[in-house]
Amino acid sequence: MFKSKKNKKIISRHILFAIDSLTGRGAEKVVINLGEELLKLGHQVTFVIYENIIEFNIDPRINVYKLNPLIHKGLRIYSRITDHKNVNLFNSLLRNIEIQFGYVDLILSSLPRMDRILSLIKSNRVYHIIGNPLSMQSGIRKNKWHKKISRIWHMKRIYDGRQIIGMSYGIGDDLVDYVKVRPASFKAIYNPFDFDQIKTLANKPFELPRNLTSKDYLLHIGAFTLQQKRQDLLIEAFALSKLKCKLVLLGKGKDEHKIRNLIKRYGVSGQVVLAGFQINPFPWIKHARLFVLSSDYEGFGNVLIEAMILGTPALSTDCTSGPGEIFINDMKNSLVKCGDAKALGEKMREFYLKPPLINEKSLKRFEATTITKEYLELIP
Repeated sequence: MFKSKKNKKIISRHILFAIDSLTGRGAEKVVINLGEELLKLGHQVTFVIYENIIEFNIDPRINVYKLNPLIHKGLRIYSRITDHKNVNLFNSLLRNIEIQFGYVDLILSSLPRMDRILSLIKSNRVYHIIGNPLSMQSGIRKNKWHKKISRIWHMKRIYDGRQIIGMSYGIGDDLVDYVKVRPASFKAIYNPFDFDQIKTLANKPFELPRNLTSKDYLLHIGAFTLQQKRQDLLIEAFALSKLKCKLVLLGKGKDEHKIRNLIKRYGVSGQVVLAGFQINPFPWIKHARLFVLSSDYEGFGNVLIEAMILGTPALSTDCTSGPGEIFINDMKNSLVKCGDAKALGEKMREFYLKPPLINEKSLKRFEATTITKEYLELIP
C-alpha cells in the first residue's frame, strides 16, 4: 500500500481514469487491471468513460461515470470549440465526484478522445497514458508529406507540453523522433499483470476442440487487422515452416475474410483454426506449445507476458516498441525481424522442435503490485 515517505502512515488515495470506453481491447484491459490492483491496495478508484460501452465485469467498488460529451459536427478546424465545452463538462463531473468520494489525487487519461479533452486542462495531476507508437498507429511514417504534417500537427496539439506515460520506452522514442512531440515529461511504466489471477483463469474448466491436442498447436491472439497484427505474415511463415501441427488464431476484426482467403492461398486450410474471440483465452494459452506474435507494431505485447506466466514459450517479431523490452538478455533469441516470413517460419519450426527456456525471474518486473506502485509515485 502507498506510504508517505515522511511519516510512514498508510494513505488512501483517489485515482481517476478517463478513457474512451471499456471494450475488449488492450488499453481498456490495462486500465481495469490497474483499477483492480489499486482497490487491493486500499485506494479509491473512479472511471469516467467518453462512450457508454462496457464489455467487462467491473468491480462494484469502482465508481463508473459517463461523460456525456458534446459531439462535434462540421469542419475540424472548429472542433477545439467543442473540446473546450467538453472540458467544462468534465470539470463539472469531477467536482461532483470529489464531493461524493473525496479529492482526486491522480487523473490518468487514456485513448484519443479523452486525451483531446484533458490536454486542455492545466494540472500537474493529469497524465496521458499512450499505449502504441503513435507514428505507426496514425500512419505518420508511411503517409505522404501533406498527410504526415497534418497528423503531426494534430498530435503535437494534444501532447506537446503534457505529462506522458508510455507503456514502453519505445513509445517515448517514437513520440519524440517521429511525431515530433515535446512532452513536459515522459515516464515508461510497463503494463501490470496479476500472475495468480492469470493462472486461476487458465485452470478454469476447459475442453479443447477435438481437432486440437494439448501442447501440439501454435497460438496467435490479436485483432484481425492485417495492418498492425500481420496475420498475413503469420500464415505465410507457418506455411513455410512445413510444420504438421495446427495453428490457432483467436480474435475477430474487419480483416477476417482476407485472412480466410490467405489460409486457402497458402494451402493450410486443414491446419489453421479460427476459433473466434475468447473471453477467457488463458486455457488456450496454457495448452499451446508456442505463442507467436507477428505484428509490425505493438505498444507493449501483453499476451507475450501472459503466455510465459503460464509456461508457454513465446516468439515475436521485433516491433518498434514492446517485445524488445520483454525479451531481454538470454531471451533475445525469441525475436525475429519484422516482415520476414522466412525467418519467422524457421524460428517457429526451431521452437516447436526445441522450445526455449523461460526466464521466470525476468518476468517479476511486470507484477501488478510493482507496476501499480510506480503509478502511485506520480501523485504530486
